[in-house]
Amino acid sequence: MPAIQTLVKLFLLRTTYYIVIIASYGLLYGLDTTAISGTLSKLKDRYRLNAMQIEYLGASTSLGAILGLLLFIVAASRFSRKAMLLMSSLVYATGSMLVGISTNYIMCIVGRAVIGVALGVSSMIAPVYIGELSPKEFRGLFITFNMVAINLGMPVGYTLIMVLNVGENCTPWAFIINSLLCLCLAALLFILVPNSPRDLIYRGKFEEAKAVIRQLNHPKLLSEDDITSQADSLKKAIQSEEGLSPKFSHLFNVSNRKALAISCMLQVAKQSSGFSALQYFSVYLFKILGLTKTHASQLPIILLGLVQFLAAATSLGIIDRLGRKRLLLISTMAMAAGLVVLGGSFVAITGFDQVNKPSCAGYTRCGSCLLDTACGWETQTGLCLSRQPLLSDSSHLSYSCPMDTVRSRASSWLAVASIIFSLGAFSLGLGSIPWVIQSEMFSQALRSKAGAVAAISNWIFSYIWTVSFLHLAFVMTLPVIFWLYAFLVVAAIASVYWAIPETTGIALEDIARDASYSPTCSLDK
Repeated sequence: MPAIQTLVKLFLLRTTYYIVIIASYGLLYGLDTTAISGTLSKLKDRYRLNAMQIEYLGASTSLGAILGLLLFIVAASRFSRKAMLLMSSLVYATGSMLVGISTNYIMCIVGRAVIGVALGVSSMIAPVYIGELSPKEFRGLFITFNMVAINLGMPVGYTLIMVLNVGENCTPWAFIINSLLCLCLAALLFILVPNSPRDLIYRGKFEEAKAVIRQLNHPKLLSEDDITSQADSLKKAIQSEEGLSPKFSHLFNVSNRKALAISCMLQVAKQSSGFSALQYFSVYLFKILGLTKTHASQLPIILLGLVQFLAAATSLGIIDRLGRKRLLLISTMAMAAGLVVLGGSFVAITGFDQVNKPSCAGYTRCGSCLLDTACGWETQTGLCLSRQPLLSDSSHLSYSCPMDTVRSRASSWLAVASIIFSLGAFSLGLGSIPWVIQSEMFSQALRSKAGAVAAISNWIFSYIWTVSFLHLAFVMTLPVIFWLYAFLVVAAIASVYWAIPETTGIALEDIARDASYSPTCSLDK
């Protein structure tokens, strides 16, 4: 019965529908990730890319995101949350269209970087915007909507890639469709979604804020007196910060360092799990594992997206019941276990061969042979040969390992299952909870700037792990790199877990007022 009452209340809240639109910006991240992941091998063949160029193609988005967030820090106090999302929409559409019409590698890189600028801003501002619109009892649920949208974008994107997988034409159309979807989403945001009441009061627009609070709630749920009381409460909390200029340097005061360190460390832990590398290179790894022919080979890719979506959807129902910290711990340990098994499965596929041999003939295993972009596997003879036309006829060389023995099939499918399980575990909590916590721990005056700094930490480490994945795999070997990811994510979460406040069910203003949280919200030195 309580569950039914909760669903009825969510249905009556207009806030629910506005937040669905804002959270849908997560779709753009999911669609872009699958667009580049699903077409990476085609781009590699089309532009004859080496390992470093492949890495930069995946990582260029992270560099763009860092630039976007730096610009956002400068402009955060000048524009509303809604205006920032609308501007990021136009930037995303421009970048996607640029990739869609690209004719060379440089155009792809530039387009990907432009997309990154938009994703950097939207990935940070959407959770903050949602948190400010949400009632306290549903805040964790609503902020997690954004992560669910990201993971919904995964199966939708992979399905789109499969449908458009018609030779060389799939790459531009995937990005062009993403661009058009983004513009449609921006139109919905512009027409339907109001500004944040907190943001309006912060800018001195009290009556507009009351109108928005009235708009957000069904009359059966909130009376006119309740609306006035809520607006006055917000005004009082925000006025307590007036006279204290929210300078960027305030983030590094003694009163805010702990919260900032927690926010940044959670983002570092999230990326140290190897999520970005696994997500961007999952299709590339699936191809090496032997999933290459017919639409049936696309099913594990779509299954990956579905599992991520279902895991994120599951977190909607449990984040406010289990609490942020407990769900974070469960998600982290599950992902670490999946990475350990993944590393073990690659022992049978690639062994501990380093991919730095002077000749392709030096590779005795198919997996390590195909990691070297200059080599290909000859299935009939079981030899690794060069793809360079002057050295051999490469037309008959395979881009994937044959699953012709029980051991190779078992190892390959175990690796596929481990990738799906690890990314699903990530989506259950580790992917969303850092965004939830950082959007809750700071005052109105500092929330955007603090979120931007934490998001920069996220994108810096996303760039580091993405741009280094293949090179680390070459030197350290794939089994070792996956085991390293497992160790790093557990170590990072363990180092900060004790300091994370449990904010479930507490109003943002109460978090700021409560003495136990006061070190995380003050502007004072």
